Amino acid sequence: MRKSLVSLTLLLVAATAFISCKSNKKADSDLPRVAIAGLAIESSTFSPAVTHAEAFRARRGEEVFSYYPFFSEDSTLIHEAQWLPTLRGHAMPGGIVTREAYETLVQETLERLEAVLPLDGLYFDIHGAMSVQGLDDPEGDFIVRIREVIGTDVVISTCMDLHGSVSPRLAQNTDLITCYRLAPHEDAIESKRRAVSNLLSRLKSGKGKPKYKAWIPVPILLAGEQTSTRIEPAKSLYGAIPALIDNDNMIDASIWMSYPWADEPRNHGVVVAYGDDKEAVGKAAEQLAAHFWNVREEFDFVAPTTTWNRALEQALASNVQPFIISDMGDNPTAGGAGDVTWTVTEVLNHPAFKKADSKSVIYASIPGKDFVAKAVELGVGAQIDGTAGAEVDDRLPHPFASKAKSQLLNIAKTAIK
Repeated sequence: MRKSLVSLTLLLVAATAFISCKSNKKADSDLPRVAIAGLAIESSTFSPAVTHAEAFRARRGEEVFSYYPFFSEDSTLIHEAQWLPTLRGHAMPGGIVTREAYETLVQETLERLEAVLPLDGLYFDIHGAMSVQGLDDPEGDFIVRIREVIGTDVVISTCMDLHGSVSPRLAQNTDLITCYRLAPHEDAIESKRRAVSNLLSRLKSGKGKPKYKAWIPVPILLAGEQTSTRIEPAKSLYGAIPALIDNDNMIDASIWMSYPWADEPRNHGVVVAYGDDKEAVGKAAEQLAAHFWNVREEFDFVAPTTTWNRALEQALASNVQPFIISDMGDNPTAGGAGDVTWTVTEVLNHPAFKKADSKSVIYASIPGKDFVAKAVELGVGAQIDGTAGAEVDDRLPHPFASKAKSQLLNIAKTAIK
């Protein structure tokens, strides 16, 4: 018999418990003053790669608006507040962030926020799976330091990836918090707009912070390939959220699957709900958390899984073309280095591919900037000798030597750019 969820930790936080420690007198304007800030990355602590400040490609001031289509000049939202964009950075998934990079970007953000005080609100746009050298829960640290600058009376609305992690201090220090409801994340922009719209609604109505917030940790941690909302059980789990929303009584609820490729205490499922009706908020959070727990054994991978040797045997025996094998262990979209050479070495060493009349293999892909540069230089049809891969992760096979004929020169030129 399936075990039931024995207990749920439920934190109901009255917004009135927060006492402002900083004066934040409203400026002479009919529109609320709302800042924008955030850093986003998912960082694998199992990769030898490290992420530096330049990887975030930070945008500052007016440039920040370019992240958001709903802030275009012809949008309605752009005219509903005095928007004060500070710094927003978004790095591709990668390795752990250096402490120097984190401190540099956070400190600049804090200085920019201080320069635009006083504030009524802050839109805090993060991923939620950043790892930093020597620091647990970076997003929790970040928001606490923001509070020290802007004060606790400012309403903060946070948007995250559903594969982020919500620690108690992140939940406590943000007032409105939401995440994507789809994986793949086809609703990313919609979710960000929801976070902004909810913030504006609370500011313009004068209701400010929701009266109650529930945070429930759920002891589940799944690989991203098990959490697609296109299939069950995630489809129905996330599909249950809209019916629970009831204007200001139950403003929003979200479910975080968290991130399995970082070794941190905060990494586990979480449900958060908030609104002005204590009973509605608690009931919604508990309902979603129980649903999540009850279907925990039903999450499965979106495609068949097996060992490498078995996968290769199936590929060689199959009449299906192409037969696609995915190495989810070196997934660059989840923080992997993306240049591990183990699988390509196994392919090249397999007897079936050493014969003149053997089946062909397309390996997509191994980074090799110098290799591609040489192809561009020598032109179509040239024979190229060189190495590729394992520049970042060389713990298994080292860069592999290869002889290749340059064929797709136009694609190669694009890759070099």
